[in-house]
Amino acid sequence: MAALKAPTMAHTFHQLFYHFAWATHSRIALIHRDYRPELLQIINEETKKRGGWQIRHNAMPDHVHLLARLPPTLRISEFIGQVKGAVCHRVNEEIRPSFRLKWQEGYGVLTLRENELEKVSRYIDNQETHHGTGRLSALLERTEGEDEFDPVAPPPEGG
Repeated sequence: MAALKAPTMAHTFHQLFYHFAWATHSRIALIHRDYRPELLQIINEETKKRGGWQIRHNAMPDHVHLLARLPPTLRISEFIGQVKGAVCHRVNEEIRPSFRLKWQEGYGVLTLRENELEKVSRYIDNQETHHGTGRLSALLERTEGEDEFDPVAPPPEGG
């Protein structure tokens, strides 16, 4: 995978890649196939509007994945909170699904190295296959804190 070009910040080198996952409220299947392309376009626009560069994204009926490069000037929690809020608002106002889209309160976020982008991109692209076969990455599918980080425990397996 070729290196991604990002606007430069004077005197700053950065390669900050993040994988986000978040779910619909109560994991209800609110994301319908018929408006998924518009939802993904809105996610792309809102990511750009807030200073991020979308690399990959996909949505299942009850959750979303977003792989993005962000500058070091952004606060991660503010960025994703604003993206989630704006996407929900725009979907409900512009697409007007039969059930109002509402997200769960939390989200999952992981930092990635550039050499992990291709593998994670493939995982995001193949969401339907992974969910259909039950071959899911517990790490990439995690959308909220189930337990606190233990600095003594080994990191969880992903992929």
